[in-house]
Formats: sequence, C-alpha cells, structure tokens
Amino acid sequence: MQVWHLVYVADSLTYTIARALVQGGHEVVVCAVAAQREGRQASAIERRVAATAGVRFAELRDDALPAHIERLIVQVFPRPAESIVEVDRLARRARRISLITAGDRSRPWRAANEQQWREARRLAPFAGRIDRVLYKDGYHRRDLLGLLKPRDIVGFDAHSQFLHDPTLYGAMHARDWDPDAPRQYRLNFLGSQDPAARKQILDAVRPLFLSRGGGEGGGAHGPPMFWHEYSDADPVGVPPLQFVRLLTDSDFTLCPRGYSLVTHRPVEALLRGSIPVLAREEIDLYGIDLVDGENCIGVPAGRWAETVRRLTEAAPAEILRMRRNAFAMFEPYLDYPALARRLRARLGVADRAS
Repeated sequence: MQVWHLVYVADSLTYTIARALVQGGHEVVVCAVAAQREGRQASAIERRVAATAGVRFAELRDDALPAHIERLIVQVFPRPAESIVEVDRLARRARRISLITAGDRSRPWRAANEQQWREARRLAPFAGRIDRVLYKDGYHRRDLLGLLKPRDIVGFDAHSQFLHDPTLYGAMHARDWDPDAPRQYRLNFLGSQDPAARKQILDAVRPLFLSRGGGEGGGAHGPPMFWHEYSDADPVGVPPLQFVRLLTDSDFTLCPRGYSLVTHRPVEALLRGSIPVLAREEIDLYGIDLVDGENCIGVPAGRWAETVRRLTEAAPAEILRMRRNAFAMFEPYLDYPALARRLRARLGVADRAS
C-alpha cells in the first residue's frame, strides 16, 4: 500500500511511523508543509526520514498528487495550526484517514479539548473518512474526539539512530545479554537536562547519583550508579555504542519525560535488559504492556528521589525477576518487527500478506 503522511515538519514521530510502515512492505509518501514555506536546511531527522528506503517526499501541488489515496495519516502533533492548513488537498482524495491529534495529555484537559475542537471543525468535511484517532502523549479519560471515533496511542520505538544505522540497530536489538548475569551499575541517567520539566526531576536525584559514584567509578556509599548529563545547548552525549553498553550494564535506567511525555528511553532500556524508571502516569503511552513492579518502575508524582533511594536498596532477587520479565518481552513486544507490526495495526494499515 502507498500511505501518504501529512506533517508540518518531519520529526521523530514521522520517522517512527514511516519506518514501521516500510518494515511492513508499504511505501510512504511524506508531504511536509514547512518544506514548501521555509528556505532552510533540513534537520538531521528530516534527512534520516528522506534517506529511509521506501520513503519519498512529495510537494503539495495538485499535479503532483494522485487521484485517490488509500490511507492518509494527518499528523497534527506537535504543530497544530500549521499542520492542517493544507489538509483539504490531501483529505479529499483519501479513502481512510488516521488522525494524530495534538489534543493529547501533553496539554491540560481543557486545552486538549479546545485543540480537538479546532481539529474537528477543520476536518468536519472528511469526518466520515477518519476511522481512528491516535495520541502520541496519551489521551485524557474523556475527550471530544474519543466520543466520536475509536482512539489509541501511537506507541514508540528506539531512537532513529538505532534503527537507521545497521551497526547500531544490531547492537541495540541483539538479544545477547543474560538476564541472570549481575550488572555493574544499579541505575543510570544518560541524556539532556532539558526541558525544564526534566531538569526539575534531575535536580532532585542528581545528588543521590553523585554521592554514589555517578560516573566511571564510585560506589563508596552503595551500589555504583552512572550519570551523564548535558544540555541542548551543548549536546555531548556518550557515543552510541557506549550508550548501548551502559544500558546493558545497568539494572535500572532513569527515563524522565522530555519535550514529550513519551520518550525513546524505556524501549531502549528494555531492549538491553535494563528496567526503565518512568512516571507512573506515563506507563500506558508505549503499547508494550508495561506493568509497574513487573517490567518497569512507575514513579508517583513528586517522588523521584524517594524512588531512586528505594532502588539502591532493591533486593537482587527482585531485580532478577524483573529483568527476566524484560527478557520475555522481546519476541512479542520489543523485537522491531513485532513492535512495528503493532504500530501499523494501531495506524490502521494492514500488513501486505493480509
């Protein structure tokens, strides 16, 4: 199937969707509104989307568009006003539409519903063609679009570098770790301190890491932990293969929210047998059957430092139990073909064999 994808700017979500569709044997045509309006260089993620085999970009010109589109994905998240300004040109050609709304849990309930109302008004002429509504950052228990259409999360995957580069893909997705083997670090944090919501969490737990050897050495005051923090202004992360190794060497991986509620880190951690530690209210965002205390740690609001202290004293038997649970998740949930298949199903795109 040829799937068309309307977006303002191709971003990490665009890559996640395009890569999963290509994995299922589909062709993806991306229409990026900004590309026709802004004279700027493509970002790294835009170049990665464009370089993905099976994906091409098309201009939003009537003479460049087909008469009929079997499936159109309208990605309103995260640039709502700009993303749907050109929606009519594609939507009137589409038989079925998957809407990725910007009215998700990244906004307060009232703001999310106001955003959904704007989307509903703009897409009203094509309402009968929208057969599912998807949310990157999850949905509120009650919302406008949820009353009208079937809804689901999108789900997420590993960072695009670990999908796009064959060497890094192999390193991240290899099932080459022993769930029963002891690990060097109790916890790690590897990432940017930005945005402010993440920095607030890091400020609460940083002293606990540093007091216990947050770095290559340490452990004088308990199990050693690894800390590598940078900022968006000076993004010096650890090299990718070292990143994979640090996940593999850690019992737990700290996964605080970033600019979105959903992040790549929980999936990456589980792929390497490290138990993700994330906000309890975000566990449902990934579509991989996360269960607090079984294959992840859900942190109650405002209790990150308390949770980290508790994990430093976790019993080896409990850690081993959860890591074995993570190992068992690989084939049904984490192995990329399985993860991509579930994502395609949520998008409403059947595999070619069916």
